[in-house]
Amino acid sequence: MKLFMRKTGHYQLLGDLKYFIPNPLPPSEPSLKLNSQIIDLYGQASFALGSLNEMSARLPNPSSFIKAYVIKEALLSSAIEGIHTTLIDVLSLKSANIKPNKDTLSVVNYIDSLETAIRMIQEEKLPILIRVILKAHEALMSSKGGSPASPGQFRKQSVQVGNLVPPPAPEIPRLMSDLEKYINDNSDLPPLIKAGLVHVQFETIHPFLDGNGRIGRLLIVLMLINNQLLNLPILYPSYYFKKHHLDYYQKLDKVRTQGDFEGWIIFYLQAIRDSSIDALRRTKEIENLNKELKIIVREDASLKKMRDTANLVLDFLFANPITSVSEISNNLNKVYNTVHNILKVFIKLNFISEKIVNKRNRIYRFEPYLNLLEKEYDII
Repeated sequence: MKLFMRKTGHYQLLGDLKYFIPNPLPPSEPSLKLNSQIIDLYGQASFALGSLNEMSARLPNPSSFIKAYVIKEALLSSAIEGIHTTLIDVLSLKSANIKPNKDTLSVVNYIDSLETAIRMIQEEKLPILIRVILKAHEALMSSKGGSPASPGQFRKQSVQVGNLVPPPAPEIPRLMSDLEKYINDNSDLPPLIKAGLVHVQFETIHPFLDGNGRIGRLLIVLMLINNQLLNLPILYPSYYFKKHHLDYYQKLDKVRTQGDFEGWIIFYLQAIRDSSIDALRRTKEIENLNKELKIIVREDASLKKMRDTANLVLDFLFANPITSVSEISNNLNKVYNTVHNILKVFIKLNFISEKIVNKRNRIYRFEPYLNLLEKEYDII
């Protein structure tokens, strides 16, 4: 296979280190070639994203499902960086009232980071600016978990990532300013492909002491939402990046060493396509589960006098699949005993399981839903 000879930046020797300083986007000399494979994959990824959006719009209460999908991306993106915890650990934090470990807190910080950035671009109507990225990083590296490595600040020292020595610290503000302009300027390239280019550029700049991979992957979701390619943050591209993590790093590296933006975009579009298909399968099964359980609630005689509240409790479980009686009662403003009686029926119907944490604390797990969230589908 012919290697690309596109120049993507230059090296600067300072002391004993050769720093790589990338050229601004878009790729040039030559410009990005949308070959037949890229065009075909672009169509597949766009269709899969569109199908996921359409499916999410059909859900009776889509906001109830967002939390679990955001957690899924947080878990996968963190796992790429060697941060390992479980869906159950994250979901149990509030209800079980237990002290989480450092990895679990790092994942919680990622969730806060994504939610912070989305709030800024959706509620505050901000474009994806450096200030949004810095606030996201500040949340990610909060002292509640994560590393204390200068939260919300560009690094002031040199770092090395494998064979790459990213740009020296004084170059970062200029490089990030150029990237901000590219993110928000009109481009001849489709926004979906543009998001892939931004990711590789961000990772090459490596502007922070820690958390670059997670913020860079978060940027993909932000750009898809900001360009109205994704309605809700229910895509987890790290699903594919984690599954093919060696290829992921090699493709990123080949952009710098061989100028192979095309190879990276092919890999990236495969990630968007397969992650969208995985999320779509999961969403369809969640929709079917919701319908099935609603029918049971409607027809079960033991719930006759409290059916309306039972439906509210069921909706709450989809948003909070590990919870307690008090949590449900307080959030729904319903009598504690009524909620408790409904949960006892739900246990008999195999909707939930009960776990005794201590004498005063019992938590309830929405098992059918948790099983769907953790389900591994056949390789696409």
